[in-house]
Amino acid sequence: MKLRLLAGVSTMALALGWSSAYAADALVDVPRAEDLWYVTLFGGASFANDVKTDFNDGVGGLPGGEVSLDLDTGFVIGGAFGRRINDVFRVEGELSYARYKASEYSYSGSGNYPASGNLSATYLLANVWADVAHIGGAKLYVGGGIGAAYVTADTNFFLPEFGYGHGGWGFAGQVGAGVTYAVTQNVDLDFGYRFKAVSEVDFDDKFSGGTDANGKLYSHNVQLGVSYKF
Repeated sequence: MKLRLLAGVSTMALALGWSSAYAADALVDVPRAEDLWYVTLFGGASFANDVKTDFNDGVGGLPGGEVSLDLDTGFVIGGAFGRRINDVFRVEGELSYARYKASEYSYSGSGNYPASGNLSATYLLANVWADVAHIGGAKLYVGGGIGAAYVTADTNFFLPEFGYGHGGWGFAGQVGAGVTYAVTQNVDLDFGYRFKAVSEVDFDDKFSGGTDANGKLYSHNVQLGVSYKF
């Protein structure tokens, strides 16, 4: 009887000891909870469509018409602060800046003439991105955002003598896609494409005192970023 009791107690002790050891190992092996917050810095090339505006002369010396400004390839830089909501969706706020050099302009289809100076846009956007596919350490994402952009210029047109001056705020949005790749547990590389759009921006005409109205800025952006998760 005593031997049976001793054997039972020993068996229970061994079982409890094994369970405790297993639990301890399990606690050690549990991966760290996924980081929710992140900061991203990015930069890349920006390819803008022609900016078209309606010219209204402030002094009556020039007839009204359409101005079209061609821009060289520019650059985009920026940063984002975001939070992951779940395994798929994340939200973020973005501050970015794009700048372009003026190349040529045309006035009411009269031909192309040299232009100089620059045009820039500063974006404030709220974005939502969704991770739609996982391939090893890489994630494919799609999404977009909405917000506002301040677009301004300092350009000179050859004939007639006018150019875009100070601009203003316009409604802005973007759609895009990209791939993130985990370099370390806390650092991701982000290669992405963004189509950005800004509508209804008015520019002061530098020489006549008039307005170049209803300007729209559409751009295709290819960018590389680094994200730090914490």
